[in-house]
Amino acid sequence: GSGANIYGSGNDSNTISGNYIGTDATGTQPLGNTHNGVRIEYGGQNNTIGGDTVGERNVISANGWSGVYIDSPGTSYNRVSGNYIGTDAVGASKLGNGWDGILIMGGAHDNVIGGQTPGERNVISGNGESGVDIYGSETMSNTVSANYIGTNESGTASLGNADSGVVIWGGAKINAIGQGNVISGNDEYGVDVQDSGTMTNTVSGNYIGTDATGTQDLGNAFAGVILRDEAQNNIIGGDTAAERNIISGNEWSGVWIHNANTSGNTICGNYIGTDITGTQPLSNTVAGVGITGGANNNTIGPHNVIAYNDSDGVYVGGSGSTGNTITQNSIHSNGELGIDNSDGGNLELPRPVIESASCAGILGTAPLTSTVEIFTGPDEEGKTYLGTASADGSGNWSAPGFFSLDTYVTATATDSGGNTSEFSLQATPPECRQVFLPLAMKSY
Repeated sequence: GSGANIYGSGNDSNTISGNYIGTDATGTQPLGNTHNGVRIEYGGQNNTIGGDTVGERNVISANGWSGVYIDSPGTSYNRVSGNYIGTDAVGASKLGNGWDGILIMGGAHDNVIGGQTPGERNVISGNGESGVDIYGSETMSNTVSANYIGTNESGTASLGNADSGVVIWGGAKINAIGQGNVISGNDEYGVDVQDSGTMTNTVSGNYIGTDATGTQDLGNAFAGVILRDEAQNNIIGGDTAAERNIISGNEWSGVWIHNANTSGNTICGNYIGTDITGTQPLSNTVAGVGITGGANNNTIGPHNVIAYNDSDGVYVGGSGSTGNTITQNSIHSNGELGIDNSDGGNLELPRPVIESASCAGILGTAPLTSTVEIFTGPDEEGKTYLGTASADGSGNWSAPGFFSLDTYVTATATDSGGNTSEFSLQATPPECRQVFLPLAMKSY
């Protein structure tokens, strides 16, 4: 069976710390328990697995099933912190559990994996399936924060889990992935959010595809984050710097939104394709954000920096991939288009035309009654958002004012259905000049 069991309602406030569970006494050789390393089930609450010091660390590795298994309604407020799960005793080599590093399912809620300090960090790497697996329609309000998932103990080298770093599926809700996880080096996705009913989960404040400094490539083998199979109303990022994900260095797109009825998801405030500063390249191999397979009514923005990716900044492909709004981002320096609507994506809404651009005002035409966003930058994309105008019933729009302009000016249009166009052809504004008006003085 399992190495240690906390089983049943009333089995509360117990501590399991400082053990080798599934290894020999050196923590380097497998002596796995047949089932799980640690099992908490049927209502155990407020139990602690690990701690915040080296002496309290458990090494939970080489077990036949999962390293830590948390199951059943009422199994809540348990904390798993400071452990090495799937590695050897120094966190440098794989010694994986057969299934997941940590599996939370069956309605277990309000459990915490990790914590807020380096001492509470779990290293969850080298496992046979995912690092952390959160499953089931009543499994909610669990938090995964400040862990290294798919790397060694220093967050500098890959010890990938054989599946994804984190999987949220089967209708799991209101779970939080962040702050401060490094989710990199995994053999499939960094974070995989999937299935109908899997909604209102948040992924924020993580390094996904980079090392722990946010400056080096340690990419996941597929996309950094995937939302698929009807996952809805999940948030990747947030409004503050603390909620920003760095999603870079991955071997596919930074974020991939896929399949029909995958909708209502928001990607905001992230750096996608850059390092932690938002200014240096750390490209994803394909697009910054890809929307395909009929995914619809998702929002990309505001305040993402989507730059230096090898393909498009944002790719929207397929006739059912409509209603996807791309708003108020900084998109520049990507290998292909800033925004690419293909094969009916976003209805291939006609892009606006800029007829005049200067520091004193910008005007042009766009689809009737659409919302026009205006940008300036060094290329044909849109690095700096300048403002918004509305096209009238004849398609005319204008944005008066004094603008500080880069080399080019571009614009996008978004219709009433939420479809955003590609960037317009770039306009080259004349050099901005100061104008001095004569001032008449009266001798009073």
